[in-house]
Amino acid sequence: MNKKILYVGLDVDDKAFHAGLEGEGVNQSYEFSCKPTVGALIKKLKKYRELGYELKLCYEATYLGFCLYRDLASQGIQCEVVAASLIPEMAGMRVKTDRLDCRKLAQYYMKGLLTVVHVPKEEDEVVRDLIRSRSFLVGELKRIRLHILSICRRMGIDYRQATDNLQAQYWTVAHREWLESKANKWEDQVLRLNLTTLLSFTKQVEGHLETYQSQIGELANEPRYEKKVQALVCYRGIETLTAMTVVTELGDIKRFSHPKQITSYIGLDIVEYSLGGKEKRFGITKMGNRHVRTAIVEACQLASSPPKIGKALSKRREKIDEKYIEISDRCMRRLYKKSTHLAFRGKHGNKIKVACAREMLGFIWESLRQAA
Repeated sequence: MNKKILYVGLDVDDKAFHAGLEGEGVNQSYEFSCKPTVGALIKKLKKYRELGYELKLCYEATYLGFCLYRDLASQGIQCEVVAASLIPEMAGMRVKTDRLDCRKLAQYYMKGLLTVVHVPKEEDEVVRDLIRSRSFLVGELKRIRLHILSICRRMGIDYRQATDNLQAQYWTVAHREWLESKANKWEDQVLRLNLTTLLSFTKQVEGHLETYQSQIGELANEPRYEKKVQALVCYRGIETLTAMTVVTELGDIKRFSHPKQITSYIGLDIVEYSLGGKEKRFGITKMGNRHVRTAIVEACQLASSPPKIGKALSKRREKIDEKYIEISDRCMRRLYKKSTHLAFRGKHGNKIKVACAREMLGFIWESLRQAA
């Protein structure tokens, strides 16, 4: 005799887990809440398994990540993570509670109306978080540097005036030495302490970034990433860091049957509102993975330059399969043609780069499919 299936919609937060249970051919709906721990949840679910039900559970992709999914899977409970932004909404519904949310989730899950999120392997997720942490530190370093320059401007410490060069660049070796000498010799003790502490913190962050960069380079040479990274570093504008970002964020490329799916996944789709015979198109949706989106757009900064193999690119292409080089060369020529055409139409430079990023995704998809 086949077991009856109970579909469990789980609403998770820091205070409690709320679950709604629905089933086809089951006359009764169930609800329960428990402490926000895996042990308490499994204890509740076991009661329904003992009643002879087969459980299929889902929860929204949240700050919990995939740890709950892995814990439940280890206990033999079928679990899926669903995309919160793609859950159907009822326009007339103006009441929102945890109890209603979990029941709605269970009903939609039973009817197959939810979109399941790809769950990466734990070892791949760790590498992905490492690269994201490096990106976070880069942002912090920019803010610290800007804060230091703002203090100097308010205190009348102007490097460009002191060197009589209005085009002098900040944060060069010469600028650092000048700034440190000024900070150490400043008469006011409070300002001296402030600047020396901030400059010391800047050096620490830069040291940590070098450590991250070195570790990412070592990971790129591991067998699980090496072939995919080699397929991407032969592109102009893509080095090891960008290649590792794309590889770890996209995961298994075979789950994308067409480049359009990657375009949608990273938020480079075009917003369109065409009704009544009128066609209206706007900017990109930005509804997707911003890490890949940023990396690809930054890789297209030189798309408008004539196709050319520089020294750095030539070095990266050493010992790389010719089939990947052929794809990347096609991409370079295509992006130059695309950017030139859009420039003659008077398009803004940033729009051209985003348009080239959309084109580049197709070639990246082809390279990764061959490397998979």
